[in-house]
Amino acid sequence: MADHVFEEPPHRIRVRYCETDRMGVAHHGSYVAWFEEARTEWLRRRGKSYRQMEDEGDLLQIVEFEARYQKPLDYDDEILIRVRVAERSKVSVVLEYEVRRADDGVVVTLGRTKLACVGPDGKLRRLPKEI
Repeated sequence: MADHVFEEPPHRIRVRYCETDRMGVAHHGSYVAWFEEARTEWLRRRGKSYRQMEDEGDLLQIVEFEARYQKPLDYDDEILIRVRVAERSKVSVVLEYEVRRADDGVVVTLGRTKLACVGPDGKLRRLPKEI
């Protein structure tokens, strides 16, 4: 994953106290929300908000989630998350994430999600053109 080019500008987030464990280190579960926030903004930059997609009947369901933690993040660290399309089919997309500490540029986590597009009835449907 780290060898791939991420062309989009990164999404910035600051690690909040509530996202850390007793040691002040970012909890692994926080990455789920961070990936979602970065993915939502990535989609918005393509001209459509997730709310607009849902209003049009296109729902993205996570069917796979992977994170490889390489370095810890601490409370108040600013992070940069890049998102890119790694694979796509007619009904699903695999996105890759690269998380770096903003102050030193060190890659701290690499991740992946696979999302399937479904309609309100839960049946697979074609991905919107924005993706």
